[in-house]
Amino acid sequence: MSPHGNRVVELKIPSELGYEKIAREAVATVAHRLNFSEEKIEDIKTAISEACTNAIRYGSGSDSRMKVVVILTADDQKLDILIKDPGASGVPPEIINIPDINGMVEGKQRLGGMGLYIIRELVDEAGFIEPEEEEDDGNQFRMVIYRVDGNDSEPGASTPGTDNGGTT
Repeated sequence: MSPHGNRVVELKIPSELGYEKIAREAVATVAHRLNFSEEKIEDIKTAISEACTNAIRYGSGSDSRMKVVVILTADDQKLDILIKDPGASGVPPEIINIPDINGMVEGKQRLGGMGLYIIRELVDEAGFIEPEEEEDDGNQFRMVIYRVDGNDSEPGASTPGTDNGGTT
């Protein structure tokens, strides 16, 4: 670990579509500083956009008076992203299902519902977590992206983006 330890960036954005772009650019800046590849940065930007959009639409009911909090924690091994919302739509899903794209095309399934699945495919770990403190109401969604130098991979893990067993 570097002598500076963890580096933390915290954002509070209004729960209004469009503000997720601020979180997207902030996470891209942090990922650049951590020397993630351009391809991985694009994956991270897509994942943060999807997660913030979900927090705005469902977790905050698109009520711009509410806030979505994005906490980026970087260290020598990973970028850890926590997204908190007020939990306006109730309990988040426990299982992230594979979307039925054929069913959507055929009109047998509703369109949408792919965001969590896309996120899970783009990052190393993703899922809703229990708040650490009792006064933290609402939902907390965590994503982890491990740093890979050269051909080295995280001990005990498969290639980043393929092992998504950390979802809950």
